[in-house]
Amino acid sequence: MDDASKEADLIRRIAEGDRVAFDELYARYSKPLFSYALKFLRDRMQAEEVLQDVFVKIWKTAKNYNPALSRPFSWSVLVTKRLCIDKLRKRKPETLMEDPMVIAPMELHAANARSPSDSIVIAEEVGELKRMIEKLPKAQQDSLLLAMNRGMTQQEISDTLKMPLGTVKTSMRRGMQRLKQLMAQCYE
Repeated sequence: MDDASKEADLIRRIAEGDRVAFDELYARYSKPLFSYALKFLRDRMQAEEVLQDVFVKIWKTAKNYNPALSRPFSWSVLVTKRLCIDKLRKRKPETLMEDPMVIAPMELHAANARSPSDSIVIAEEVGELKRMIEKLPKAQQDSLLLAMNRGMTQQEISDTLKMPLGTVKTSMRRGMQRLKQLMAQCYE
């Protein structure tokens, strides 16, 4: 059983209320998720708050995790990213920064990887996502990258790209649908 399968099993057990599985997942993910939040927020105290919120959210929403849609670690990073963006939105807009996964995907996990092969898998997944995004039409690429990398709202993207809001919404929806198809093909 590979790490992703073990971790998916931990999440399944967490959904059933298994505290031991929760503790094991925390031991596996707390360092890399904290590192991600710290790079994203640039504030240790807020990163600690986000990490706590992440594991509360994992505990409460583990039953919603679908291993067919993403790997357990990717799902956890997504939960962390969303909570970081929520924190950033409470700050002044000029403090929004690039997504650290985009800036340096290997740097994020290098110190916390469980093995050298983990670093390779992460780099391959980030590279694959970039290749998938590059396959999208320019308007979809631009709108999705602004949302994912900078945490911009659809209205902010509309203003930045000087596109009608409805066009941005349609572009993002179609881009996400296409990415979902590409990811499904990738993990078949």
